[in-house]
Amino acid sequence: MNLQDRRDSLVKRINTIGDEQILEMLEQTLIFYTNSDDKDITDGLSDEQFRDLAEAMSEPAEKDTVSHVEFKKIIEGWRTV
Repeated sequence: MNLQDRRDSLVKRINTIGDEQILEMLEQTLIFYTNSDDKDITDGLSDEQFRDLAEAMSEPAEKDTVSHVEFKKIIEGWRTV
């Protein structure tokens, strides 16, 4: 599919969207990607902020999770029923 065909297809699909939230999401995405000036989202971070972000990204996703059984034990004192 060439560029013009892709544009035409996208315009047709956008014209069929009746949900304002979806259109707003598309608009925000377009604004972000067309006004980025080849900047990375991390370009505005200080060295310390960038290190913190990189450290957080390298942590396992399940690092601070607990099992359902452990969770129930933790909140037992808060439950009244």
